Amino acid sequence: MTHRDDLREAADALGGSVVVCGLGAYADRLAGASFRNARHASAEDLLAEAADASGAAPRPPAAVVVALDPDEVGEDGEAAETLRALAALDAFAVAVVPAVAAEGDALAAVRDAVDAALLAEGDAVEPAVRAFLATVQEPGFVNLDLTDAETVLSAGVAALGTGTADRDAPGGAVAAAFDGLPTGVDATDASAVLVDVVVDPATSVAAATDAIAAVRERIGADANVIWGGAVDEAAGDELAVRLVVAGVRHAPPLAAGDPCPRCGAALSAYRFGARETLSCDGCGYSDIAVRRG
Repeated sequence: MTHRDDLREAADALGGSVVVCGLGAYADRLAGASFRNARHASAEDLLAEAADASGAAPRPPAAVVVALDPDEVGEDGEAAETLRALAALDAFAVAVVPAVAAEGDALAAVRDAVDAALLAEGDAVEPAVRAFLATVQEPGFVNLDLTDAETVLSAGVAALGTGTADRDAPGGAVAAAFDGLPTGVDATDASAVLVDVVVDPATSVAAATDAIAAVRERIGADANVIWGGAVDEAAGDELAVRLVVAGVRHAPPLAAGDPCPRCGAALSAYRFGARETLSCDGCGYSDIAVRRG
């Protein structure tokens, strides 16, 4: 049986087969959190379970979703060592990281350590974890699962966006989901997309297929699109779209003090009324977007 077959078999009986844990500051943020159809464990407990040969430990997870700050991993300290140990488990390892801290070498260090890296808008990592789990776990008229996530996320750095609109405007929900991708993410050349459409019982399945068509209009013709659809009794008059877009380019906006992209001197922040921008006093390079946490 292949690894993918094992993954699908485990995904069909999820229960506690997905484990969520946090590293560094996110260990405290997620402490005591509960997740539907997934269990929370500290990294230390999860690694201890994996080393337990007594047979008393919970069954090995099919997937481990790790919330972390990439800067801590980039420093190659304790967090980096723990992440590598988690990634060495026989499980699909997904790192969910705040896009505001996902820059250059730090993000590359995370991506090299795990099976997949998923960017969350701002520092909203816990909501991104929950949205990702809902995408691959909630049953529907077309199901998505961990194997679908593995297929898409293997295409490179990914980002998550969610959006809602009136149930008669699936294109509007798709537009909102793309707008909800982390700042600095360019999905134009994305190579794979996981799409989950959530509708109320009265909404036609055609609305879901219209949403998928709207997604395809925003990405390259060769991109791999895997989609699912679920019915939510509480959806009311809204249609929701959850996107995981992989193989994206990420260039977060700069902040005051960052090196100028032209000459390398420290950038300065300037405010003109309600508008704030960055400029370089050294070479005059200006009108640079400001990073917002």
